[in-house]
Amino acid sequence: MAPFPDRLDVGDVSLRRMQAGDLPAIARQLGTPEIARWMAAARQPFGLAEAGEILALSHEPTQRIRVLERGGEIIGCLRLAPEMWFWLDVAVQGGGIMSTVLRAAISAHFAEPSPPLIACCRDDNVASQGLLAGLGFSRAPARRRMFFEAEGRSQPCHDYVMTPEQWQFLCPPVVCLGGLTARPALQKDAPRLALMRVGLVDAADAPWPEPEALGAFIETHRSRAPGRGLFVLEDAHRRVIGAALIGEGEGIRSLRFMSDDDAGQHRGEAEELLGILGQQG
Repeated sequence: MAPFPDRLDVGDVSLRRMQAGDLPAIARQLGTPEIARWMAAARQPFGLAEAGEILALSHEPTQRIRVLERGGEIIGCLRLAPEMWFWLDVAVQGGGIMSTVLRAAISAHFAEPSPPLIACCRDDNVASQGLLAGLGFSRAPARRRMFFEAEGRSQPCHDYVMTPEQWQFLCPPVVCLGGLTARPALQKDAPRLALMRVGLVDAADAPWPEPEALGAFIETHRSRAPGRGLFVLEDAHRRVIGAALIGEGEGIRSLRFMSDDDAGQHRGEAEELLGILGQQG
């Protein structure tokens, strides 16, 4: 199980813990009307004292607050839990930075058992709505009103929700080691899975279904949590050479290969790779 990192590098942007030296940049950004209007608690004027309140909040690990730094400059901030919010400096908006950063941060968040993420978004915040929808968040059907300090009045909003199961389905884990790759099995893999050699498994391994039952087997064991479920093994040429079923707290339950040659060549590497994958759960 991977804990949420203190620092996460995403391209040329680093997500790191907030420091006292970040307060002037935070105060400037949340004092900007184009940013403050979308942040419910950004009362105006927003100065160093108000930025210090965010710094104090960031000391609580469960908040998962990180600043975004690029080239030594603070360009934004995000909080993942218990309610997600984020902002980006006006000077760097529109370039896809927040979408890329959030994708990495959410993957790190759900790498360990975590509750769903919830982001409350104003109904007139078209940019954030598009960002959340693009990441796969589901919009709650019921509207609610939230008070926005910068404008001194409540605004109609909707909650956007992402569950661990949703994220796992949208962004399945892919683990590589040497020339092997393990990825969650999909329905399109059924013809190849039907060719896996039963004779290469031990009697204690989980039973392998008949070809006509593979569709249900893939869905039943679809990966819904990190390091758990049915995975396909591919070699460096993207050729399916094996499959593994990893169960909760049981390590490798079943490891199969397309041929004796594949088993002889890749079994040790495959077991090591699946051990890495299992540590994510």
